[in-house]
Amino acid sequence: MPSPASVDEKDEVSDRDMRRQLWTLLAAMLVAFLIAVLAYSFFLLNAEVACYFASNKIYMGIWPPNLRDADVLLNAGYPAQDSCILLSTRSMIGAVMLLYIVYLFISQVWVRDRRYIPKLIPISAFLIFGYMYVSTKAISTGPATFYSISTSSGVAVNIIKSYVKICGLYLGVSLLVQRIFALLRLKYNLGRGFK
Repeated sequence: MPSPASVDEKDEVSDRDMRRQLWTLLAAMLVAFLIAVLAYSFFLLNAEVACYFASNKIYMGIWPPNLRDADVLLNAGYPAQDSCILLSTRSMIGAVMLLYIVYLFISQVWVRDRRYIPKLIPISAFLIFGYMYVSTKAISTGPATFYSISTSSGVAVNIIKSYVKICGLYLGVSLLVQRIFALLRLKYNLGRGFK
């Protein structure tokens, strides 16, 4: 049976790992924001580069709604340069967050977080389904609302709304991944007789 000192030490390591995972997630969201700002600024000055990226189906598929929204923007008469900038920047945000998710899966090998917080899995599932619903809706061709991406809004406003939706979806995914791995580690440790 482990001593109280070793249990306290394991709990401290577990808390430290949980905090580190949270800070890493927030850092990924900040990096995605900074890259979105830099990409938007660069694409404003070099719209032909944005259009080159927007014509690449693999790059556009990093954020799958781009493939459908490209046709919506074209049919709605949205300026071609603005369409390229919007779609390319959204793919860039999606790429950063996708890289974070890959890192998250790999990093779970070294995490010693043994705490299972039961309410976080349903909360993360709610975030995933909620953001999946709103972020996979086609770009609206009607008047803009507070949360919808619309052809009547400027490209900068649509990028900000897209950033919130993309990061919200990946926030839910990352919380779900972290907590499922924590649950598996807890069950594995309990099955081996450790507490």
